[in-house]
Amino acid sequence: MPDKQPEISADQLAVDHISSLPMRIHRILWSSIRLPMRAVFHYDPDDPLTVSVCLHPPESPAVTWVISRDLLYEGTQGPTGIGDVRLWPSLTYARSVVYMRLESRGMAALFEVSLPHLEGWLLSTFNVVPPGTELDRTNWDLLVERLLDDA
Repeated sequence: MPDKQPEISADQLAVDHISSLPMRIHRILWSSIRLPMRAVFHYDPDDPLTVSVCLHPPESPAVTWVISRDLLYEGTQGPTGIGDVRLWPSLTYARSVVYMRLESRGMAALFEVSLPHLEGWLLSTFNVVPPGTELDRTNWDLLVERLLDDA
């Protein structure tokens, strides 16, 4: 977990949601071809283990991926992930970036994301729901009841 966790103030603890992080990212099509596009990262404390990433490719419908918050943070620190989501930090043109490789149904896409912006925003989510406390608000009795009702 992050060792850079910022101080938590009383005002921050009262926050019940975090605004989304809209940013411009690049889809890497070839080593020299980068397609700029809009992405929105969103964290919901009611679903504390995940971050949704809505990708807005030009002239195409938006696509949303749901990624583990821990995996996304770990990707700002070093290579991580297997299977559909892989992340690793890097330097490109003297800028700190995170490469995010998403794969589905045998097709893959590679994206370049600003590391400082993503890392700073992720650290702010840890003010709302600190690492290790994600399941503290879970009503286990209600969850089991719902699971049994569906059976």
